[in-house]
Amino acid sequence: MDNLMVISSDGHATARMEDYRDYLDAEFRDEFDAFVVEYREEGSRNFDPPALRQRLDPELVTAWQEEMVDRGRLEGSSDPHARLKQLDREGIAAEILFPDFGLPFELYSPGLAAAKGYPPPDQAHVRAAKRAHNRWVADFCSVAPDRLTAMAVIDWTDVEDAIKEIQWAREAGLKGVVLPFFDPVLPLYHPRHDPIWSAIEELEMVVNSHQALSGTSNVPAQTTGVRHPAAAIRLSAGWLLFIVHDLLPQMIWGGVLESFPRLKFVVTESGSSWVVALLADMDYAYQGSYLRRDIGDALPIRPSEYFERQCYLGSSIFSRAEVEGRHRIGVSKMMLGQDYPHHEGTVHSGTSRYLQATLGAAGVAEDEARMMLGDTAAAVFGFDPTALAPVTARLAVRVRDVLRPPEEDFFPRGDVNKPFV
Repeated sequence: MDNLMVISSDGHATARMEDYRDYLDAEFRDEFDAFVVEYREEGSRNFDPPALRQRLDPELVTAWQEEMVDRGRLEGSSDPHARLKQLDREGIAAEILFPDFGLPFELYSPGLAAAKGYPPPDQAHVRAAKRAHNRWVADFCSVAPDRLTAMAVIDWTDVEDAIKEIQWAREAGLKGVVLPFFDPVLPLYHPRHDPIWSAIEELEMVVNSHQALSGTSNVPAQTTGVRHPAAAIRLSAGWLLFIVHDLLPQMIWGGVLESFPRLKFVVTESGSSWVVALLADMDYAYQGSYLRRDIGDALPIRPSEYFERQCYLGSSIFSRAEVEGRHRIGVSKMMLGQDYPHHEGTVHSGTSRYLQATLGAAGVAEDEARMMLGDTAAAVFGFDPTALAPVTARLAVRVRDVLRPPEEDFFPRGDVNKPFV
C-alpha cells in the first residue's frame, strides 16, 4: 500500500477551563467557580497570544492569531470532534495526548506566571487538578478510542493514591502515565516509589516523560537579573531540557529498568540526537572507566542495552539533522509528533510539508519512514493498525508525496534546521 500510517507521539489536549468543573472533586468546586471568573479575565494557555508574546517576535504572534486562532484551528485542543478534523487535515491517523498548561487552578503558563510573579497552586490543588484532567481526557479519547489515547498525569507524593489513580486510568482506557517533576530528595529511583513502578509494569502502562512536564528536579530555573527577556527564556528552556534528559540516566543507573524489565520508557519532545553521546558516555563509564566493576552486580547489562530493551524517543518534531543521523540514534526508536496545538509544531505550515523538509530531504527509505511515522508508535502504545487501516486509506498520506525533497523552503526558522547535538 502506498499510503503511510502516521501516528503522532506528541499532542496536547486540555478542557476549556469551565468544563473541568464537573470533573473536580466536589470540595473544590466552589473555590473553582471563583477561579474561573478570574481566569476569564486573566488566564492564558501556552499557545494563546499572551503567552506567545513572552517568547516569539510580534509578527509571528500576529500570524498565529490570524491563521490559527481567528480561523478556529485551535478548537481541537478541547473539542474531540474538532481534534479529529484537525488530525484528518494533517493526515494523522492516531495520536498520543499529553496535558498542557491550563489545568484547574493554573492561571498562566509557567513562563508567564514567573514573569508576573504568580505563585503555583499548592499540592492539594495540583492533585485535584490532575485527577480532573484524567477524567476529562478519558472522555475526550472515548469519542474515537482507536485513534486517540492519553497519558495520565499522576501525583507521586502519596504512593497509595498514585497507585489507585494509575489503576483508574488503565480501566478508563488510558495507555500510560507522564512522569512529574521529582523532588531531588526523593528521586524517581528511591525505593519509596517501587510500588508505583510495579503497578505501572503490571498494568502494562507506558512510562512517558515530556519536556516542561517532567524532570529530575522540581526546582524552577532561576533567571533573576538576566539582561534580556529572550535570554531568560533560553535559560529556562535549557534547564527544563537538562532535567528531562537526566531522567534516562536515573532510570538506568538508578536501577529502575533493571528492577522492572517490562517497563516501556519514552522520552518525548526532548529531541533525539542527545542520546548518542549520552549512551556512549554511559557505556564507557560502565566498561572502560575506573568506575567500580561491581556496578555489574546491580546492572548486569550495559546502559545502551537497557535503552535498546526498554526505551523509545517521542522525537516529536525531529529536525532534518536528526533524521539524517537516524541510524546513529536508532530508526526503530524515533517517533514523529506534531505537537499540536503548539506554535513550534508541524501544524502551522503543514505536517506533509514538514515530512518533506525532514524525511524527504534526508532521502529516508520507505521501510524506515513507516517505522518512524507510525509502526513503532503503534507497537509501543498499543494502537491496532488493522483498525486504523480505513483511516490510513482515507487520509492518503502517500509515500511519493512526502518522501521527496521539498521544492521550496517552508521552514526558514524552527526545528527543521536544528543541529545534531
